[in-house]
Amino acid sequence: MKNLYITLLLIFIAPFFIFSQEIINFKQSLSITLDSINNQIIYQTTDSLHFLDIETLNIIKTKKVNTSNLSDYKIVKKSNSLLFIDKQGGSIFKLDSNDNLKKIDNSNINKFFIDNFNFIRKDTLFKHGGYGYWSQSNFLTYYDESTKQWEIYPSFKNSKVPRSADSHIGITWNNSYSFFGGLSLTENGYRIRNNYNKEVWSFNFISKKWILLGKFKEQNLYPHYTNFSNKSDLYVLDKTSQLYKIDFLNNTLTKYKRKPILYDFYESNSIYYNDFVYYINTKGKVSKVSLKEITNEIEHISEFYFNKNKILTPLIILVIILLILYFGILIYRKNNKLHKLQLLTNGITYNNKFIELDSLAISILITVIKEEMAFSKVYDIVSKEHLSKIQNDRNRNEIIAHINFKVKELTNIKSDFLIVSKSSFDKRYKVLSINKSDYSKFI
Repeated sequence: MKNLYITLLLIFIAPFFIFSQEIINFKQSLSITLDSINNQIIYQTTDSLHFLDIETLNIIKTKKVNTSNLSDYKIVKKSNSLLFIDKQGGSIFKLDSNDNLKKIDNSNINKFFIDNFNFIRKDTLFKHGGYGYWSQSNFLTYYDESTKQWEIYPSFKNSKVPRSADSHIGITWNNSYSFFGGLSLTENGYRIRNNYNKEVWSFNFISKKWILLGKFKEQNLYPHYTNFSNKSDLYVLDKTSQLYKIDFLNNTLTKYKRKPILYDFYESNSIYYNDFVYYINTKGKVSKVSLKEITNEIEHISEFYFNKNKILTPLIILVIILLILYFGILIYRKNNKLHKLQLLTNGITYNNKFIELDSLAISILITVIKEEMAFSKVYDIVSKEHLSKIQNDRNRNEIIAHINFKVKELTNIKSDFLIVSKSSFDKRYKVLSINKSDYSKFI
């Protein structure tokens, strides 16, 4: 009888200690936060925090926060502290022992960080972008624990600066923070946030430089439905429940085949942890699905962003190489000419030196350089009618000797440039030719 009484008592009081997610009002659901230290998912609604076991997704406990609207804050887990970040300004709160929000910072920034992107890097809170008071931010700020103030994170003096943006999508990976999408203000006098940011920017925390990676190509990526990240991969679910993976490291965009379960994702943030994706479903409950299940079928892989500089750079390099080759050839030819005998109308040049020759000598050289010349033809060129044959022979020999003397003086070669030999066709005839054994490199 006693055992039966205890059993009935346990059945009666169990619902008060064992919670499911049925008590959560779907209209009140906001977001989820990972608590990897305690292996919990923190489900944030408009007035409460529900702490779920990461394996079973059953509610372990619920805290009702004493605030007018919990949707004004984003919850982040920093070390072992649960922080409430003002979505519009710079205020940071913690829960006190009575579950009231207690301000812990000294900042007085109000409504200037609306729709900013915030993240934690090396246990430091960061904010990027946001708008307020008809202006937008394009810089990184961080929370300084020593001053309890938000400070502008320093960047390299000559670094490019991204355009201002809010409502953008960001990711931290390796030593970088990257973002794309979002809205920017028009500068037509009305300052309306109706310009979509198509640029992809990345900030490196080592070099402290901003880099414009390019413009993203897939227009369905923004506005998006939900996203989650794993290292350098950012998964984006668009409005049509199409899932994409952006690999910032390799600049690839992977499009997956639609899975029915993706239609169950509610428009809120999702979390990747230990091979599972945690999300709020369309019934207002936290669910999970293995990443492999929704990414096991690839439909298409393409380039995420397009950078015209990456195309222009190889072209510029190619043009530079061609110019170097062109001028190299010109220089080579010029230097080559310097080491060759160059026949001019009034003489010969070699290695920036010049010797003058008369028209008869030039005529002989023009013919001989092309091919060997009949000795009789040389006689015909130099002969004069009023002179005897002996005199003309002497003139011919003197011209040949003069040419040889000048060329030897020019090149410092001791042997004759022009030589007389028997014809290879008929030994009875003599020919005049170039002494190629000694002068081939000069021709």
